Amino acid sequence: MAPRKTNTNPDIAKVNDIKERIEKQLDAELFVETAGLLEEQRGEVARLKAQVRWLEGKPYRPSAEKVPEGQLALELLGMAKNGSDKPDAPQPDDNDTKNKSKTKRKRRGRDLPREVIESRLDKDDDARQCECCTKPMAELGFDIQERFFHQPATVTIIEERFYKYACSSCDGGVFSCPPRIDPKPIPGSMASGSMLAFLVTSKVLDGLPIERVAKQLQRFGVDLSTSTLNDWFGRTASFFVKIQERLLQELKESQLISLDDSPLPVLNRKHLKNIQKGRQWLYIGDKSKVIYCEFTEDWKGSHPRLVLEGFSGDVQGDGYAGINPLFKKEHSPRRVGCNDHARRKFVKALEQGDTRAQKVIDLYRVLYMVERKARKKQMGMAELLALRQKESVPIWEQLEAEVNRLQSNAGKKSPLGKAVTYFVRQGPTLRVFLKDGFLPISNAHVERQIRTVALFRKNSLFVGSLDAGKRYATLLTVMLNCLLVGANPYEYIADVIGKIACDWPASDIDALLPRQWQAARKLAEEQTTGDATVVAAID
Repeated sequence: MAPRKTNTNPDIAKVNDIKERIEKQLDAELFVETAGLLEEQRGEVARLKAQVRWLEGKPYRPSAEKVPEGQLALELLGMAKNGSDKPDAPQPDDNDTKNKSKTKRKRRGRDLPREVIESRLDKDDDARQCECCTKPMAELGFDIQERFFHQPATVTIIEERFYKYACSSCDGGVFSCPPRIDPKPIPGSMASGSMLAFLVTSKVLDGLPIERVAKQLQRFGVDLSTSTLNDWFGRTASFFVKIQERLLQELKESQLISLDDSPLPVLNRKHLKNIQKGRQWLYIGDKSKVIYCEFTEDWKGSHPRLVLEGFSGDVQGDGYAGINPLFKKEHSPRRVGCNDHARRKFVKALEQGDTRAQKVIDLYRVLYMVERKARKKQMGMAELLALRQKESVPIWEQLEAEVNRLQSNAGKKSPLGKAVTYFVRQGPTLRVFLKDGFLPISNAHVERQIRTVALFRKNSLFVGSLDAGKRYATLLTVMLNCLLVGANPYEYIADVIGKIACDWPASDIDALLPRQWQAARKLAEEQTTGDATVVAAID
């Protein structure tokens, strides 16, 4: 027999050795040993297949955080248990309140207008007669079948005719009837407040480019050029500049300001590549009190420093170095870190195959479970602080010990090394939330709001000019505040435009802020409902 070629791979050499032994002598122990080796190789192939599937699906996930921590390890455990490359289905977590809430879905459409159609038979109808005794069958009740019916939007033209009057006996002049509807928001145009509200909500909140809005209007029978719609969009933003400035004042009155930014390219013919990298900044006061948006032509720290000038509360962010000078002044604000950003870097290291990051991610998971428990029980600041001191502080000490252990083993330029470096540098700001029940553990509430900008950027690619970016930020400020207080952005924009067109006094600008506007509308609805109840009781 010709000698076999040697191979440097120890596993292959071991297999070859076993084959030679099998050829010489058939032995039961050799079969067992061979089966075990093949099982190991099958497990390794299954692990690689799972990792490939995980990486292939990554581009289609909304974000890396939405993949449960340790999911790859669970898949491998299921493969080893079942002896196949098909992973076990993840078991539901008893502490996962999100999954529990999906078991009972709230009935939708309760507040929509409802039209009831009754399908019933008269007593004399032949179909109602009993086949046995020919008597009419008794009515026992009814079954319900519901459907959503969609009625396409319609655009109408309101033509207001002002009749003129003059005396036929004397030369007293001509008298014209006063208008009965609000004046035009944009003089010389046919745009109404409702049309402008539809335009800006479609572009800002729904992320539709002006060209797509024009196509929608064409389906309604309205043929408007994109240049006209762009002009209307810009003029609409001018109505809300004062409101945006007033919201900035409210922001600075907050105890906590959380900020983040997102790239927003802008068309600039003077730039080398005709596209300039602008930035859209978002500031949220006291977690859900007020939102302020600002568009800047670059990423310089002077822009957020100008917004935060004179603020002495807490500032939460992702470690952006551009605002560092704010914290070096006398009576400077306290800096609060974002644990989502720190955790995300360890998730990235795990995605690239460094399993040493798994323990850090697991410890972060426990920390977030404590926060979830507090939200579920709707704890106040004092209760939350006590809970954090009792449960989160020991976990945080373990987290810091684990990161310090990894610091000596991870290369500085590796993904894990970068994650460790970020955590160590931002450590003092990341643990501030443990000492204050008012502070959130992360900046996620800002990132959720900034998704609107990401959708707009994805669909529109860029804004038309630097001024257009500022107008977009003005309307984004107003509409995000509407969503924050539960107001309908379309109704708010249409109503406020009509009031401003009727010369609303500048001294009463606070009444047009989304929170006050929504409170006034709710009060009016309650009064109307109460009056209707009284009238019904009298009748």
